[in-house]
Amino acid sequence: MILKTLATGSAGNCYVLTSDSGKHLILDAGISLPEIKKGIDYDVGNLEGCIITHSHADHSKAVSHLKDMGVSVWQPYKDTNHKRLKTKIGCFQISSFDVPHNGCENRAFIITVDGVTILYATDYEYIPYDLSKQGINIALVEMNYQSDRINSLDQHREHTVLGHAEEKTVIELVSTIKSRLRKVVLCHMSMSGALDRELAIEHMREVIPAYIGIQYAKAGESIDISEIPF
Repeated sequence: MILKTLATGSAGNCYVLTSDSGKHLILDAGISLPEIKKGIDYDVGNLEGCIITHSHADHSKAVSHLKDMGVSVWQPYKDTNHKRLKTKIGCFQISSFDVPHNGCENRAFIITVDGVTILYATDYEYIPYDLSKQGINIALVEMNYQSDRINSLDQHREHTVLGHAEEKTVIELVSTIKSRLRKVVLCHMSMSGALDRELAIEHMREVIPAYIGIQYAKAGESIDISEIPF
């Protein structure tokens, strides 16, 4: 199975999970439809669907165009009557739960396919649930900023603090799900100087086993997240 980053950050977020059988699931669609098609090598026949965390354009830009193509798009943040929802899109089993994002309805996802369980969480202040029993193997999670690098006079400070994940929050999350974890991919990382990426990875290394891989998402990069036999 492959996880590919098409875009990450405030300018747009879009990732693609490709199963062992070649089926694609889009995680957020915050870039244009032509960019998405190019990102999956125009293999639209194997595009099973798309899941969207929340309504902000850097995550939902191409939603209407995907729907016009007949692609199944799941937007669980629109269902405010349920705290946790489940669905199946092709070979992908998906559950959704609410996470705080500065007052905006927002969801994180746990996706299971090919024997692998993936956590996808972005644009969250914190995770309000204990995920330690979910058997998560891969964590694609936002780490946006470090508190000591935020300017108190920054006009966007409140949104950053209430709507995005700070380094210590992410490290705590990862430490609670590490029992079956084997790879952490950090996404939606600040480009404004509010995050020292290498230092963040160094800090996370101090609290999780050495066999768990850590890297940050890079546009255009594909990562093999296939299951291991033990």
